[in-house]
Amino acid sequence: MIRVTVPATSANLGIGYDTLGMAVSLYSHFTFERSDALEISGCPEEFQNEDNLVYVSFVDALREWGEEAFPVSIDIDTEVPVARGLGSSSTCVVAGIMAAAALTGHTVTREELVAIATGVEGHPDNVAPAILGGVVCSFTPTGELPRCLRYEVSGRLRFLTVIPPYEVHTSEARKVVPSEVPLSTAVWQMGRIAGLTRGLETGDTSLIADANDDRLQEPYRRALIPDYDAIRETCLTGGAKTLWISGSGSTLIAVTDDTIVAKFLQVRLREQFPACDTHILTCDTEGAQVEYL
Repeated sequence: MIRVTVPATSANLGIGYDTLGMAVSLYSHFTFERSDALEISGCPEEFQNEDNLVYVSFVDALREWGEEAFPVSIDIDTEVPVARGLGSSSTCVVAGIMAAAALTGHTVTREELVAIATGVEGHPDNVAPAILGGVVCSFTPTGELPRCLRYEVSGRLRFLTVIPPYEVHTSEARKVVPSEVPLSTAVWQMGRIAGLTRGLETGDTSLIADANDDRLQEPYRRALIPDYDAIRETCLTGGAKTLWISGSGSTLIAVTDDTIVAKFLQVRLREQFPACDTHILTCDTEGAQVEYL
C-alpha cells in the first residue's frame, strides 16, 4: 500500500495568466493498493468508477510506459475543494501518475512526471507546481516538452485563502477572457510577471502589490465571483497587501508578510462572510510526495 500526498495550487497568481502557479499548504491524500477489482472511496458515488480522474491518470501513465492496467483500491482524503481554483483536478492527475510508478517499480523524474501530467491535464500551470513545489513558470516550446522554471518563495509570506461556497468552472471562466489583447496590454503584463516572481522570492510585499495589477483576465473573471469586491475591500483595508483570483476562481488569495495581520483578518472575514472557508497558508516547497505504508 502506498500514500501519495499532493499540494493544492494557485494558478495565474493574478498577473501570470496560464504561466504561473504556486503550490500551497493545503493537501489531498490518496492511498493505493493492488486489488481484485477497482474500488474507489472518499469521493461521491458518481465518481467511483473507471472515469475517475485519479484512475484515468493511473491508466494513462501505465500505458505511457507500456504497462497493462490493473485494478486498485483507491481512497481519497482531500482538503482541496472541487472547482474553486485550487487545482483539485491536478492533485488527482499527479496522484494517479505517481501511484502507477510506485506500484510498478517504475523510476520517474519530476520532469517526466510534469510531461505526463501535462498530457493528461492539458496544460502545466497547475500540475508543475503540484509536482515541483514552490512557484513555477511554465511554457511549452513548439514540439517539445514543457519547460518549468521554479522559484523559491519567502517563508515570511502568508497566503490568506478565502473560498466561497460556490463554484466557478474553468470552462466558463475561459469564455469571458478576450482571445486577443492590445500590444500595450501584453507589454504591461510582461514586466509585472518578473516583478511578481522577484517579490515572492524576496518577500517584498510592496513589489508583489505593485506587480499584481492584471489586465488580461481578472477584470473579466471578477464578475463571476459575486463576493469579489466585498472580500477584496475587507482584505485590503484589513492589512493585506494585495489579492488575486486563484486559478479561475472562486477562491481569492490575499497576501501579507505578517502572521498576526493574517489571523486578525481571518477573524474579520469569518464574521463578514460566514459561508466562506478561510485558511492561512504558506507556499509548499516539497511538491508531491509518495510513501510506502
